[in-house]
Amino acid sequence: MWDAKTYEQVLRYKDSDTPNILGVDFSPDSTRLVLGTWLKAIVWDIATRKQAHTLHHYGHASHDSVHVWDSNNGGLLLEIPVTVMPEFNQGLRWFNTHLFILSKSMLKKFDASTGSAVAQWPVSESYSFSCIALPKNVEFIAYSTNSTITFWDTSTHTQLGLVQYPEVNSIAISPAVRFLAIGGDNGKISIKSVSRIIVSIVSRWIIVNFFFWSSFHLTFNSIVSWLHPTFQEPAIEVDDAALDSWKNDQLEGAEALLTAAIAASQNLPHHVFACRALLWARLRKWGAALTDAEMAINVNPSVIGYIAKSVAYVGNGEKDKGYLVCDIACERYPSHVEFLLLIMAIALFMAGEHRDAISRVDDLIATVPFNSICYAVQARAYMHLLLGNSHMERRNYEDAIQLFQRARAQVRHYGGAPLLVISLISGWSFDNLDILILQRLCEALYAAGRTKDAIQCFHEMKSELIGKTNPRSEHLEWVQDFRLRSLKKLEHLGDTAVDAQRHDEAILHYSIALSLSPSSPQSILIKRSKACVATGSWKEVLDCANQVIKLDVSSPWGYELKHAALHKVGDYGNAVNTFETMLSKMENSPDPDSMVTSISVHPALEQQSAKLFNELFVTHHQASGFESLPIFNELVSSMTTRIDYVRIKREVQQYFRYVMLSHKWEENEPLFQQVVHIAVYGLKKSPTHDKLQTFCKMVRDAGFNWAWSDTCCVDKSDHFVLQEALVAMFKWYQGSVLTIVYLRGVRSSSQRGALAGSIWNTRAWTLQEYIAAKVIRFYTEDWTPYLGLELPNHKESLEVISEMERATGVSAQQLIALRPGLSRVRTKLRLASTRQTTLVEDSAYSLLGIFSVTGIPAIYGEGEGSLGRLLAHVLTGSGYGCVLAWTGESGSFNSCLPAHITVFNKSATSHLPLPIPDAELENIVAASYPPSFDLDVALRLYDRLNELSPPWFAASRLKLPCIAIQLPPLTPYRTRSGRVYRVETAPFGMVEIKTRQDLSRMKPLYLIHPWVESLLDREHMHSGTFIEDDVSPPPSLNTDDEVISDEDIDDDASSIAELELPSHPTPVHTVPMDRETRARRLVARLGQPFGALLVTLASTGRRAVDYRRVAADSLISVRFQESVSLADILDNVRTFDVL
Repeated sequence: MWDAKTYEQVLRYKDSDTPNILGVDFSPDSTRLVLGTWLKAIVWDIATRKQAHTLHHYGHASHDSVHVWDSNNGGLLLEIPVTVMPEFNQGLRWFNTHLFILSKSMLKKFDASTGSAVAQWPVSESYSFSCIALPKNVEFIAYSTNSTITFWDTSTHTQLGLVQYPEVNSIAISPAVRFLAIGGDNGKISIKSVSRIIVSIVSRWIIVNFFFWSSFHLTFNSIVSWLHPTFQEPAIEVDDAALDSWKNDQLEGAEALLTAAIAASQNLPHHVFACRALLWARLRKWGAALTDAEMAINVNPSVIGYIAKSVAYVGNGEKDKGYLVCDIACERYPSHVEFLLLIMAIALFMAGEHRDAISRVDDLIATVPFNSICYAVQARAYMHLLLGNSHMERRNYEDAIQLFQRARAQVRHYGGAPLLVISLISGWSFDNLDILILQRLCEALYAAGRTKDAIQCFHEMKSELIGKTNPRSEHLEWVQDFRLRSLKKLEHLGDTAVDAQRHDEAILHYSIALSLSPSSPQSILIKRSKACVATGSWKEVLDCANQVIKLDVSSPWGYELKHAALHKVGDYGNAVNTFETMLSKMENSPDPDSMVTSISVHPALEQQSAKLFNELFVTHHQASGFESLPIFNELVSSMTTRIDYVRIKREVQQYFRYVMLSHKWEENEPLFQQVVHIAVYGLKKSPTHDKLQTFCKMVRDAGFNWAWSDTCCVDKSDHFVLQEALVAMFKWYQGSVLTIVYLRGVRSSSQRGALAGSIWNTRAWTLQEYIAAKVIRFYTEDWTPYLGLELPNHKESLEVISEMERATGVSAQQLIALRPGLSRVRTKLRLASTRQTTLVEDSAYSLLGIFSVTGIPAIYGEGEGSLGRLLAHVLTGSGYGCVLAWTGESGSFNSCLPAHITVFNKSATSHLPLPIPDAELENIVAASYPPSFDLDVALRLYDRLNELSPPWFAASRLKLPCIAIQLPPLTPYRTRSGRVYRVETAPFGMVEIKTRQDLSRMKPLYLIHPWVESLLDREHMHSGTFIEDDVSPPPSLNTDDEVISDEDIDDDASSIAELELPSHPTPVHTVPMDRETRARRLVARLGQPFGALLVTLASTGRRAVDYRRVAADSLISVRFQESVSLADILDNVRTFDVL
């Protein structure tokens, strides 16, 4: 016998003379326990825990009657004639003064005082293990025969439900009539929901009474207890200050206030302990949460105390204990069952058990009237929203779209107390949930390339937002941002379609863009009308022209389009009049010159830096320089007849081509403040001034107008200018017509190999300059071409290619394939790891352009923390943990990130499980079909890992999904280079760890497998790098008078524009295969060796569950043993918070 509150065993009976106990039961007043055996009935006094009586009889003496005995003196009270079968029969149940007996083919009800039959009804005949179960209200009765459990209405004698179960030995119904327990031959007890079997009856006594209020506030003086219909137990009982902090996610502040309230109280405030337990759970301090929850329950049990305890158990990975606590609470508080079950599902969801959690909520919603549990529908919508966000992070956009659409179909305009309490417990915000779901759906559709659907969804969201009384500012800001992004993308898609002669597609994109109400729609209208010209849609052309004229009656461009449309439809009279109007508008324009400037000059100079043209010219001065040229006047005069957009763009691009200098900085370089006031050629004589002057002369002699040098074309005294330059540097080099590399220390007489060994090839900044530049020429320190190369582009020289391969350790194909952004992360880090910088921070800042990182401010003086911030951004943006694959010293930003970039000089594949060749993988999968293979667990393990979010940073805290194995005590061995620890583990066998740190003081220690993506079938991942599209070779330099094609200009601009949208990458799809095959391939990969990370609890001093990485001096290479069960691996899937 067990105590249901403390789970402690309070009575154990064992008698060798009576080996078979055939039945147990409590007396109606719960003071005695009776054990029935073959030969006797033993009566125990529960209070004294001693035997009260032993009633001797021969249990098998008769099958045709039931004997009722006096448990006090053993005398026979009653003999009821009834055939009882079979031998092992539990078909008798008492209820007050009635006795229910399961006979051979009848269920009979007797008056226990007289033995007379009161009622009976026919049942299926059975000869083994027949039992009866009665709820305490006796509205129905359940009995079992062999493999069937049948439910009957006790008033109408009609059958209510049926359950099939193999080999039923015994059944019981919980006191709150929520669950049916079934004992079978397999040694296990199965729990079934009674409400799923007989909904119509159960609904009579399940009390669902939630109050739905439009506004809700909890105060210390005015407690609102919506959890109980009679307000007998408070749900959340805190003062105003703590509640406000809690609601605003200021959890540490709320916890401090509750701790102060506990300290100031003369008694033990159980409600405050319960609330603080929930706060600890929000802070993921599971140990502290359990301690407070147990204190709250011990002082005074309450609904919120049991909720806190079950949530803490589930969060701590002890789901079974969480289930047990929830069951106890459901039995104790039957009117709160629905809410308790929902909170349990939410706790499971937060613990990563997404499928199980949503399935539980589905069951709950299906069995309870919607009006009574609509808050659960909101919670389910939020779950689908979170799952969609997870798929967005993994770039599974189509899956994300389906989840967001599901959430959208479920969400309701409902608030109220239940959702507020759920928010306090989970941290989920249900405010404007409908708007948030539409917003995420827009982003998913946009990222998946379904721009038309995204804009339709965007308009629906705007309509919803307009209907809000007080729309949130962040939603309004997002609307504006998404509108501008979409406008840019749609216009680019339209331009691309026009270039490909897909004019109908272009018209569609331009039309959708116009539906977004651009502030200046004229340019898009003009582009749309030109596409309509190509399709012969003259009515559409005329409509566009009239709109342009209406927007700007002084502009000639609308009249030009209108003239063309009228001429084509044969309206020659109006066409002539329109043409004359166009000419008059041009002649009367107050500043026709500005038209050319606005058409192409200003767009060409967007996002450009200051450049050298004899002296330093800022952007607006560069425009003025073009306006002084004869070609400018020629272009202006040509506009009196027609507008030649192609020629204008071509001439502008020709003029503004620029050349960049790549070199190693030296002492006394000319700075911005010097050159801005004096011509370059007027600088005083010095080696660095000579370098700049010679560079400018070479640019001029090559036929270009503009030169750029990082020494003097960036005002480094202006923090904002410097920040912009650090981010845009890669793009500037990429957009140059030529990059000249000056090799200080390399003489004209130098032989092959001088470039590879030059100081230029050791610097961090020159790496991105070489990668970004499309056309490069190398010059020695006396300004002669390196090795006498006469090629226009030295990047195409076999000699240079060979030397750069040797200098970087990367093949030419890999160097060519590198593009800015979060692709090929490990290759870029490996290249950077061999480069040197004068300032520590530049090891990170020199990579901003390579990774297209714009959100990291440059803070010179922060030291190696700059590298941590960059790597955190790269990890979160790419979603792949290859930046964690290193050995060495941890950095100050986060223990999972290194202190120095040099650690990436080693290959990441030593940490990551090696890919298994397809043929070998198929053989392993084929061999995993024997009966011993637990496919169900394999599928659950695959689902569990597949649902994990990629690793990501929140500030300096890393959310790291992994498989975590706790280590037993380690045995240390000292060596000259440090400590070596060895430990025998069940999952990995013998493990050896080399580290300078003392592991004996760190408990607990875990070896973790964080390379989750490498275990799953992801098409975009392979050996720690991203697979990119094929990349064309760089173009040759064009120095003669041959013009740049518009296609080249547009392609370059569009590629740069696309690269400015790292948050909307190309959709990634998983390898098409069924779920079972994926699970079997996962199991095969689990057998591969990998480099484990070592983590331990962080010593925060507050019973924390934050962890930190323990840096190892060498690779910790392990592999899962064949003897390890998949269930054990599944139980150890975790997400750690790493500091």
